[in-house]
Parts: sequence; structure tokens; C-alpha cells
Amino acid sequence: MNGSEKDQLDDYRFMHGPAAGNLAFVLDRLTDLGAIIAQHKVYCRVEKGPRAGEGSLDVEEALQLLGMTKSLVQKTMMELDPPRTSPAA
Repeated sequence: MNGSEKDQLDDYRFMHGPAAGNLAFVLDRLTDLGAIIAQHKVYCRVEKGPRAGEGSLDVEEALQLLGMTKSLVQKTMMELDPPRTSPAA
């Protein structure tokens, strides 16, 4: 992990607490990975057959897995962050 990544992780831990901060950092990294895979999908296409022009199945499966993983991280973060109540007037 480089210096800027450590700083970003520290910021997330400060904003959300240690556990939720770690998950927020992971969620950001998963989002970055999704963008990289989606960009690869543009260049890695099936050339022949009924799926011509579509992304390859391994890339499609990776994006699907990434989406499910991100969803689980988001749900876990919501469970760690109790609902905030408005201050009494």
C-alpha cells in the first residue's frame, strides 16, 4: 500500500470508525477494479457466433461477481453504522 492509499484509509477510518472505514476503503477499491474490468470489456469482445460483439463470458462473470461483492460490503457497512437520530429540540 502506498502513502496516498494509507492516507485514504486513515481518512475513511476517521470518518466511519475502524471497521466501517476499512470496508469503505475496500468498496472504493472494488469500484476502481470494476472500472478497469469494464474498460477491458470494451476491448475483449467475442468476434464470431451468436454472441458476436458482446463481452467475453469471463469478463461478464467477473463484473457480476464484483457487483455482488460490492453489494455485500455495502450491506455490511449499513449494519455497522447505526441509524442516526436527530437531536431533540
